[in-house]
Amino acid sequence: MDDSLARELADLAALQRLAPIMSDYLPNTAQELRPAALAAVVDEILLGSRTVLVECGCGSSSVILARFLARRGFGHLLSIEHDERTAAFVASQLRREGLGRVARVVYAPLDAHPAALGTSTWYAPQLVHDEVSDFVGRFGLVDLLLVDGPSLGDARYPALPVLRAVLAPGAAVLVDDADRPGEQAVLVRWAEEFSLRFRTTPRTSLATATALD
Repeated sequence: MDDSLARELADLAALQRLAPIMSDYLPNTAQELRPAALAAVVDEILLGSRTVLVECGCGSSSVILARFLARRGFGHLLSIEHDERTAAFVASQLRREGLGRVARVVYAPLDAHPAALGTSTWYAPQLVHDEVSDFVGRFGLVDLLLVDGPSLGDARYPALPVLRAVLAPGAAVLVDDADRPGEQAVLVRWAEEFSLRFRTTPRTSLATATALD
């Protein structure tokens, strides 16, 4: 079985599993988590008892994660997004579905960042600092970090240098698009700099690691 067929079958199986929290239509874009990746994130939340979630990059999958947290009855999600239209849609959808108590979207434009590589940009530094500090102050240290943005390669590098200090011991770090060269280069740097061991699952395109104490 070739890789593309295996991924399609994994996505179909994931859609069946996700059906209970896929009740309303949501738009899909090329930047969204694939169904198999989304199911893997939900599995990690459930099996790892994750309750304080931060994601870099948001979309319809953020609404689905919020639905899951609401159904489960506990847990909170903070999403950081640089695209104003996407952030506005997700925030509006969360309000429409009454999910504001479990999830919040922050629109953070890309800007020069001291942790960025070369000429890359990342989410507005002071805004992210203030929002994450408030989130952690209210709910505790982050036990799941999902990195799915910004959209390309080494632009994602600052996520760990910036957020490492607010990760709980044993926190899960998940990175989407781990089959792309840019993301793979970032994973290598993170593994060396933060003593992380990433495991990549081809059928989900997710790389996962557990933060050390």
